[in-house]
Amino acid sequence: MSATTAPSWKAVAPIENHAHQRRLGVMAALATVLIWASYFISLRLGALSSMAAGDLALFRFAVPAMLLLPLFLRQRQRLLAVPRLWQVGLLVGGGLPFFLLGAVAMQWSPVAHGSTLIPGVAPLFVTFLAVWLFAQPLSASKRVGIAAIAIGVVALLLNSWLQGNAQLAMGQGLFLLASLLWAVFTISVRQSGLSPLDVAAWVCVPSGCLLLLVALLEAAVHGQTPAFLHLSWQQWLPQLLVQGVLVGLGAGYLYGYAIRQLGAELTSAIGSLTPVAATVAAAMFLHETVELTTLAGLFFVTLGVVFASGLIAKRR
Repeated sequence: MSATTAPSWKAVAPIENHAHQRRLGVMAALATVLIWASYFISLRLGALSSMAAGDLALFRFAVPAMLLLPLFLRQRQRLLAVPRLWQVGLLVGGGLPFFLLGAVAMQWSPVAHGSTLIPGVAPLFVTFLAVWLFAQPLSASKRVGIAAIAIGVVALLLNSWLQGNAQLAMGQGLFLLASLLWAVFTISVRQSGLSPLDVAAWVCVPSGCLLLLVALLEAAVHGQTPAFLHLSWQQWLPQLLVQGVLVGLGAGYLYGYAIRQLGAELTSAIGSLTPVAATVAAAMFLHETVELTTLAGLFFVTLGVVFASGLIAKRR
């Protein structure tokens, strides 16, 4: 391989589509925003209930894994042909590690913080990864966006600093780590070249099988059964529908489709609407109050994502 030839994992996959496909990509990204908002509400409800993070993870991965297993087996050669870096990026960034970070952090932080710090800050990490891995130019609009996102993150962190709340600070730190993983996932989807359903199968089937194996071992060795089995169906059925069906299948497909039609950065920019939708939903259904610093953080992060994505420059 010559010095000027990039390794296969580093080659930027082109986007070839027309206006109609781009419109469909925008619609898919907006639908994903609504599903993500329900995802954060579901995580918070799960954190306030007697269900453990592992129980929620079973709904999130095991349910779609059972439905996607035939596709996984049929497409295994194509899935295994993806460069190893992007295989790991998909599994870690969108699989069990990402989910558990968000589920644990939601026990200590409100919905507004999680929905702002994960999908809101992820475009910042996406931009850094694009500059570092692919030598993408860092335009003036992206620099403005990065600065605005940084201001928004500081405004959110002020909540924990001013209150001296160590648990809130821990939750925010886990949200930021989950945001980095989601950025890795976003880049990996873009570079893998896989279809949205292939991505969902690659993420859900290994994670779901691992969770089912752990649950069976715990039942056989320690006699422990998942906590949701001791709850009424009114408590676990909504989690199954949101985590297993809407997020596991719906968001996985729609987000992958949007990235293939719009690219990673523009899809992340549209995803920045998630904090607004999730915060409004949390105020309506969970009666969460939103501090002024949280509103300021939400505003600056959303504004920063729009600039960092290059959307303003493209419009001009």
